[in-house]
Amino acid sequence: MKSARYAFAAHPEALEDLRNVPGNIRDLALLELQHLVHGNERGARMHRELAGCHKVYVDPQTRWRMVFQFRDAPPSSQHRREIFLVAVGERYDNTVYRTAADRLRREAAAGTDQRAEAARARSPHMRTTGTPPVSPTAAPTAATAPAAQRRTRT
Repeated sequence: MKSARYAFAAHPEALEDLRNVPGNIRDLALLELQHLVHGNERGARMHRELAGCHKVYVDPQTRWRMVFQFRDAPPSSQHRREIFLVAVGERYDNTVYRTAADRLRREAAAGTDQRAEAARARSPHMRTTGTPPVSPTAAPTAATAPAAQRRTRT
């Protein structure tokens, strides 16, 4: 498999969009995102209030769209640029475009330093194996304390 050309980040609400679309559309959207991240596709440029954004058609009927931007990646990234997913939704009545424009307006009003760091981190919805993470401020419990600390003299 070809290595990724771009990093990936998403507006937190765009991740929620992905969770809420029908399963077959989600699968197609994730495939399109993979094509974008690997540089196999660029999408169509958008204009007016979504200038600076691109769109891709998710399904063969062109009913579903993804709106995204090419942005500079954060300094900690191994890539110079990133694909930033803004919105996923239906084209009907320009819903996805209005949603994307609203999110970008809110992001601009909050300041450009407010990036979607949470979207770059591990999802809290992802299941993990093993023991649950321990809060650094929490006192160790019997389940999280090292075995040597759990032993008592009898």
